[in-house]
Amino acid sequence: MRPAVLLLFSLGLGAAGWTELAGRKPWPVPAPAKAKKNPVPASAESIAVGRKLYRGHCLICHGARGHGDGPWVSKLPDPPANLADPGVLAPMTDGEIFWKISQGRDFMPGYEGKLSVAERWHVVNYLRTLVQPPRKGTH
Repeated sequence: MRPAVLLLFSLGLGAAGWTELAGRKPWPVPAPAKAKKNPVPASAESIAVGRKLYRGHCLICHGARGHGDGPWVSKLPDPPANLADPGVLAPMTDGEIFWKISQGRDFMPGYEGKLSVAERWHVVNYLRTLVQPPRKGTH
């Protein structure tokens, strides 16, 4: 690990802290939501449904592969999260991701009234496939 990254993590500024340093405000999730378990197995069928829903509702801001580079990025005051970055979704529980999809914030709409409970869990399963592991040789 590079000294600067090691310093950030040793200061307790892991993924959540880095978000704050990068200008993003914290997005706290209630403990019961964090603890919520995903009742939908991450099967090929679930991921396919989640992918279709992602393309219809999320791609416009988060981009085709979740890099935060969708067609509306230039219209937003703040760039959307890079969902493919392992430091963004990997540290979150499925319950946290589900809650954030459900509630939304700022320019991200909440999907609680737009997608069913099962559909939101399918999106969680799909989002897990977007996370890219760090490349070898980059620390």
